[in-house]
Amino acid sequence: MYFDDINSLFDMGGYGLYVWLSFGSAAFSLLVLWLDSLFSKRRLITQVLNEQTRQGRIKAAAKQSATAEQSATAEQSATAEQSATAEQSATAEQSATAEQKTNGETI
Repeated sequence: MYFDDINSLFDMGGYGLYVWLSFGSAAFSLLVLWLDSLFSKRRLITQVLNEQTRQGRIKAAAKQSATAEQSATAEQSATAEQSATAEQSATAEQSATAEQKTNGETI
């Protein structure tokens, strides 16, 4: 197409209003689509980072609870060993006392 001046370009033989409105609406639609994609991408990246942070906290808490359970188990084992040792020494003292009584010795 060849236009003599700028007014004939905008007029486009009487159809300028329709042509330029269609170009404008297409450009506006593309702009809105691009902006929506940009904001959706940012929102998605934020959600992914939040989920990764959450997973890290869950792993740290699980590790901490496992460590706490291991230390509690170790404490229980140590307490059980001390209790068993105390019972063995008490039993040994009782048998020594009983043996001395049977032999006629006094303590």
